[in-house]
Amino acid sequence: NFKDPINDPATLVLIEKELTRSGLDMNLCSVVLEGLTNVLNTPLGGVLGDLTLAQINKDRRLHELNFDLPLAQKGNQIRPLDIANVFSIEPKARFGLSYAKKLSELNFSSCGFLTGSIDLIFTDKENQSKARWWVTDWKSNWIGSNDSEEQLVKCGPFHYDEDAMNSQMVKHHYPLQAHLYLVALHRYLKWRLHNYNPSRHLGGYIYIFLRGVPEHHMLSKNTVEKNIPGIIVEPAPLQRVLELDRLLEEGG
Repeated sequence: NFKDPINDPATLVLIEKELTRSGLDMNLCSVVLEGLTNVLNTPLGGVLGDLTLAQINKDRRLHELNFDLPLAQKGNQIRPLDIANVFSIEPKARFGLSYAKKLSELNFSSCGFLTGSIDLIFTDKENQSKARWWVTDWKSNWIGSNDSEEQLVKCGPFHYDEDAMNSQMVKHHYPLQAHLYLVALHRYLKWRLHNYNPSRHLGGYIYIFLRGVPEHHMLSKNTVEKNIPGIIVEPAPLQRVLELDRLLEEGG
């Protein structure tokens, strides 16, 4: 429960259980607590401003939402150029034309089903009539510096600026993942939310690079209004999402 005190006994039991299961040193418990404190209490920033995960009640969240998207049920198989063309839409939105070119260089031909799981979905307001829905993905990518022998030695919020995170996003094709998640959320809301309207209800995607999230008390108000180290908050590019939805259903 994000709203429980971070040192709640049940939380400590859970952390110790996971450390044991992973074969990690039990002395890391305090480090995990510190990391959780940062992630839950640091403002998300960008268009979400000073909203924190700790403010989001359990009834406003879905965790590990599994999905199966049928691919190309009405047409030809889906190929890289088809996906690249989707990202050419709304070229001024994040990960546009330059990323589309990178997608076009992939080699695949897909049909059948795409299976996945979304780490976290939440609404950005208590009032559901005014709320938007966001997909969130946790990432543990190391962005840091090396010593003279190329050993990784430092990793912290300073390393997780916009350029560094963008580079990781493109390298691992996280933008494609984010858009697929938005299609899954779009279909889920269309199925479950009364009077669903994507322009009204679809918020966007958030990528949280856990190693780069700063201590919340070190952030100024001006920083919160911009971007937070370790966190990418991006509104949904609706035309892309809707075209990707159509492509996945109809094929190339």
